[in-house]
Amino acid sequence: MALSVKSHTFAEFVSIAGGDAKTKPFLPRYLRPNIPVVDVQSADIICRSPDMTFKAEPFTIEAGKEIHITWSDTKKTSPYSGNNPTGPCVFWLSPLEKKGVGKVWSKVHEYTNDGKAANSAWCTSKIATDGGYYGFTIPEDIIPGKYLLRTELIDLLESYVSNYEDYAMGAHFYSDCLVLDITGSGNSTLKNPVSIMDVYKPFYKKAMFPIGSSDNKFTLPGPAPYTTGKP
Repeated sequence: MALSVKSHTFAEFVSIAGGDAKTKPFLPRYLRPNIPVVDVQSADIICRSPDMTFKAEPFTIEAGKEIHITWSDTKKTSPYSGNNPTGPCVFWLSPLEKKGVGKVWSKVHEYTNDGKAANSAWCTSKIATDGGYYGFTIPEDIIPGKYLLRTELIDLLESYVSNYEDYAMGAHFYSDCLVLDITGSGNSTLKNPVSIMDVYKPFYKKAMFPIGSSDNKFTLPGPAPYTTGKP
């Protein structure tokens, strides 16, 4: 069964709040970069990239600054028209030398929903309202250096069944990675590193979230986001 037809997406632009958008830092994607990963057992879920050598040009940003990520579809239009991705967004950092493999990813920001009503206030809705971008602050106290930033939108529209039950369904992961050169004077290491594969493995045979159910609040898998100043 082919993937259902909808408005797929990929992260295309990155900028510092108030600055010009850049496209170069993102790792190369597959031939059709707007197609999500649905198999949570596939290593493709990490970055959706066939080239994990991380030779992409780094994007320089100072710790404590707000970074903006903008998503597009293959037509270079807003990805949130028609049958849209609906769900949370998550952002992870890993030291570049770790190459994204194993328990090396620390969650630094997440946005789910407010749980007040079915399908309410998802991150994807906020992105659409704000013109296709989402911003968050790079932790101000982390050690300067090169990091891999993993951006992730999770489409939950078909997550009422697992990928094991139907290999074309389940949660759809739009993950994209870019190399950051983070400057500053911080001295803290990232906390609670995990393996991306381990975080989502339980959902191979288990539905992630039945959108529209009475249990409206969605809790993202994995650790709590890193908080500046906490040991």
